[in-house]
Amino acid sequence: MDKKCVIEVGKSLLIAALTCSALWLAAQSPLLGQLPGVLEGRRPEQTQTGEQAGHSGSVAVPLRMAVMNAGGCCAVQYTQQLQSLFSRVAPVLGEVLSAAGTPEQVDRARWEAALVTAPGAYFDFQTGVPFPVLTGWLSDRSNPRLTDAARHMLLSGGEQGVQLYYRSARDGAFYVCSAPSVSADYLKTITEQEEANGAIFAYQSVHYERIAPDTLIDAQTPTPRMFSVSLPLMQEEGRLEELLDRLSFPVGITTVYETPEGRRARSGNDTLTILNNGTVVYDGEEDRYGVAPGETPLVSAVESARELVCGVLEPWCGQARVYLSGIEGLGQDSWRICFGYALDNIPVRVGEGGYAAQVLVEQGYIRELELRLRTYTAQDSTTLLLPARQAAAILADGDRQGSALELCYQEHGDTAIAGWIAGEQ
Repeated sequence: MDKKCVIEVGKSLLIAALTCSALWLAAQSPLLGQLPGVLEGRRPEQTQTGEQAGHSGSVAVPLRMAVMNAGGCCAVQYTQQLQSLFSRVAPVLGEVLSAAGTPEQVDRARWEAALVTAPGAYFDFQTGVPFPVLTGWLSDRSNPRLTDAARHMLLSGGEQGVQLYYRSARDGAFYVCSAPSVSADYLKTITEQEEANGAIFAYQSVHYERIAPDTLIDAQTPTPRMFSVSLPLMQEEGRLEELLDRLSFPVGITTVYETPEGRRARSGNDTLTILNNGTVVYDGEEDRYGVAPGETPLVSAVESARELVCGVLEPWCGQARVYLSGIEGLGQDSWRICFGYALDNIPVRVGEGGYAAQVLVEQGYIRELELRLRTYTAQDSTTLLLPARQAAAILADGDRQGSALELCYQEHGDTAIAGWIAGEQ
């Protein structure tokens, strides 16, 4: 066999190996299987639970960011570097939120033009965060003119100060409001410190025209780490007492007994059910968890829920961080508030519903609470993912056309593995 023939055979074998790899990855994907929306992959890295952002710790940190400067766009997602970038931009965002004027509606063309205008900073919080809540986290001043909620926000600097663009979580329309008292100089200084990395928004390329247009696409395929998953209550003696203390169930007057599913703790008329799968459920008849006074009932409810949830989850969650993943209004002064885990700023789907904690607030009290206790530890391996263009094509060919292409961790036994999913916008 001559040298040229050997080379050609080698090429054929390499192509066959790559093809089999792609088919194997696609076969693992719930987009193509029984779980709609997911393209499986493998692995992430060490996550600090957060540099402080205002009063809220890591909960206020978005899951994706991009900054625009004279060199182009620099996307920061699926990495711990996001916390560092947000800590520098957060003071500007806080000032703009507290000083912005009355919002006015704009069309999508203006939103898209602002997205690529320098200096700019784009934020994706994964869920519609009420402006009064975010303003309270990032600033000491409230703003009665901002009452909406948004997942996608943009700071855009100009000669007339800084403008806040956002897409309303309530009606889906785009809005802009100005904060002329906030200088764009600091925003420009921050954005110029970042080097453009070739990231784009989906609407900028014909290759992504069938997915959500504001999806942030990296130039390089991410290589997320894998994480080990363990149940903290099963790791050491004394953890149950720590849990009871954090949930204000005094050990001396709390009765704990075994059940077929785990354990149950009774204090007065309140019950904690502690399941063997790491789930803790509070069902209360007493006014054990009162909501602290705040600017509005909603702000008070979210902040009280955050303090209770993070006080229990964060000491044990390892290399994950906790973020606000959803708020559902249930009537007068009643909300269901959800929090999630994120690994390297990639959401983790935990059990049915995907949340790490769910809190029911009614009439100034936390009446129900569900916590899913986990400890996440980075492994030494990473996940091989399909390139974004291929993953987007598979997503668009299914029943999730128009969805966002995002990474998400799924728990598979004692391992968390990241893969592409069809997300919401």
